Amino acid sequence: MAGAKETPRQKMIGMMYLVYTALLAMNVSKDILNAFDIVNTGVQETNISIAGRIDSQYGAFESQYNLDREKVGPYWKQAQTVRSKTDSLINFIEAVKWTLVKNIEKPSSFNEAVENGLLNSPDTLQPNGRRKIFDVNTSKIKARDNFNDPTAFMLGGVVDGTGKAYELSDKIRRYRQDIIGILGEAHASEVGLNIQDSYTEGASSGDKIDWEHHNFFHTVLIADVTLLNKLVSEIQTTEMNTVTRLLQNVHGSDFTFENIGAKVFAESSYIISGQAYRAEAMVTAWKNSQTKAWVTEGSNANPDYIKANGKEYISSEDGRIPLQFTGTGTGEHEYHGIIEMRNPATNQMEQYPFSGKYTVAPPSVTISPIKMNVVYAGIANPIKVSAPGFADNKVSVSATGATLTATGNGNYNLNVSGSPQTVEVRASSEGVSLGSFTLRVKPLPKPTARIENVGSDGKVSKSALISAGRIIAEMKDFDFEGVSYNVTAYTLKYKTKAGTNKETKVSGNKFTEEMKGIFNSAQPQDLFVFTAIHVKGNDNKEKVLDNQIVVEIK
Repeated sequence: MAGAKETPRQKMIGMMYLVYTALLAMNVSKDILNAFDIVNTGVQETNISIAGRIDSQYGAFESQYNLDREKVGPYWKQAQTVRSKTDSLINFIEAVKWTLVKNIEKPSSFNEAVENGLLNSPDTLQPNGRRKIFDVNTSKIKARDNFNDPTAFMLGGVVDGTGKAYELSDKIRRYRQDIIGILGEAHASEVGLNIQDSYTEGASSGDKIDWEHHNFFHTVLIADVTLLNKLVSEIQTTEMNTVTRLLQNVHGSDFTFENIGAKVFAESSYIISGQAYRAEAMVTAWKNSQTKAWVTEGSNANPDYIKANGKEYISSEDGRIPLQFTGTGTGEHEYHGIIEMRNPATNQMEQYPFSGKYTVAPPSVTISPIKMNVVYAGIANPIKVSAPGFADNKVSVSATGATLTATGNGNYNLNVSGSPQTVEVRASSEGVSLGSFTLRVKPLPKPTARIENVGSDGKVSKSALISAGRIIAEMKDFDFEGVSYNVTAYTLKYKTKAGTNKETKVSGNKFTEEMKGIFNSAQPQDLFVFTAIHVKGNDNKEKVLDNQIVVEIK
């Protein structure tokens, strides 16, 4: 869907949803399903936030109506129509979402769904008291990768056009036309929710599919929930834009809000040293009038001081004033400013103070012994990557000369292929480099071969030697768990006290029946030497051990 002006957060959520939907053509992994959880949570939080802002907008509108009912009345009536139609459409979508989840997950009751965490507490689900919002916790959905039942529910049992998706698309189209009827065709591009009649499925085939199939055919349950929440977000955005337009029509160039003040919108209140702090300051409910701002860093909020000593900023055409400070010095920093603009009702310049805070964190450092920065080729090396001030899911990690597999909570398995001497692991967050680390690559160390029951002096009885039955390879003083070697071949040399010398090659690690016979007929002080011992480990490489085993019969 497209058309209405979206916030950067909404654009990000929309792009992520499209990416995850495309990935469903491949094998749906746990990581992708978990990613849908993150996107869906973000959409739900955005929906609740927008609902609160919409209520504030209606409140401001109602205040204007009470001040001048004759002038504001027609627009207020249209706003009430918008609210009613939006309530009806969102309640329908929320009912479809909950029925879809309920029919597949089958909780015994609404209260059980809340108690089990499938639904978040109902006290937080109705921000304006008019809409029944079902805040589904997708991480608790057991069948979130189910796509057969959702397809049947949304498109019909045999994809015959009887599913809820067709009723949904019809309601969205009628809602869009109703909103355009209120605003006028000249503002149709602002409405959004423009459902295409068909989509091209496959670059080679050029087959056409309808909107319903494009969005709900063979999509997993968690994707359907996320899409329905995204539709609610778009509808609320349309409602917000429509009510704002109606309110602007009341007074034209006049200020149309009772409460006018300066606001600061920061990209982040937490930065690391050397990173730029970025924010935007503007007067709410204002548009298309150039303003000036004076800003000083520090605690002094005196307007005369700020205007005399502060740095001057000029707004863009849409009224936004970009602020930027370089993060020097650690700890909390504050700033104060004044926005000055002309009131069209009085033609007088008026001042609106604002302030903000941000935190500068010191650069983080990890001190490690250089000689121990080692990973081993051919096995999964567990590593952990963390950055103070950044959530694990906001940190992107990559490696040169190796592959990384995320295992959760900032943990990864690093696998080195080939024979590089070093690998470099890099971390970043939203395009900002957080640093890199170089690790040396070594082959897996060789194990030590031994025979059970043989003492440190190499002496053993015939019965003990025969009962041992095999040669084993052990990893001594090696910290990695799960690394093991198997003996694949060896050579036995033996010399009897009577002067007989013989040699035999053996495949595998066990003693042959011939060897057991030789051991059984051995005499005290007969020597047996196990040498050229071949082993194969987790890296699937065959190695010849440096040590040999010398056994003397006692």
